[in-house]
Amino acid sequence: MYDSAVQRELVIAFPGEDVQARAPLLADLAPRTCEAVWAALPVRGQARHAIYSGSEVYLILPELMQLPPENATTRVVPGDVAFGWFAAGSFYGAHEDYCEVCWFYDRDATPSSPEGPVPVSLFARLEQAEALFEVCRRMRLEGAKEVELRRS
Repeated sequence: MYDSAVQRELVIAFPGEDVQARAPLLADLAPRTCEAVWAALPVRGQARHAIYSGSEVYLILPELMQLPPENATTRVVPGDVAFGWFAAGSFYGAHEDYCEVCWFYDRDATPSSPEGPVPVSLFARLEQAEALFEVCRRMRLEGAKEVELRRS
């Protein structure tokens, strides 16, 4: 069980780049999301650059978690880390239910689908992440990269 009295941190790491950054969880603003994501860690997979959202990178989680919105917004800033759950058919191209953890690395980001902005649940905030952001910027041209999300 997640204890909101203890400061927990998510680590986002690109092992092939030898780059990582810590993101303290925002347990006071998104307690259910923090608990669910914390319980799902660690996860590893192919991070991809978002197509419609600007400066966003995401990892589709291997296990589906249908969490209600919490601390939800479409207005993000660099360093925000969020969770999104999307139902099949909720927008063009969503052929099956899925969930993701996404993070934003520059000021032009707005979490979006082909139809426009979609709210995501902010649950963590990256700190001292410029090296991670540089890898994310390169992903626009270089493509998907192996990423690991783990507990600090």
